[in-house]
Amino acid sequence: MLMEPYEITISGKKLTVVPLDDGTYSILDGARRIASLWLDVTAAGICWAAEKISLQLAEQIGLLINAHEY
Repeated sequence: MLMEPYEITISGKKLTVVPLDDGTYSILDGARRIASLWLDVTAAGICWAAEKISLQLAEQIGLLINAHEY
């Protein structure tokens, strides 16, 4: 089941999270895609990974995604 896009606010900025069929998330600032996020399983555990943004920001956005979806 594909979820509808939803908004999150991080550091006072509203971003749109678009859940995709493959389990990844597109993060939009207005109409511009600023990142792709996904859960990554490593020897150290499960963490959020991303393209185009810092790992720290990916983790912060990932926490908001978790709070919204779970």
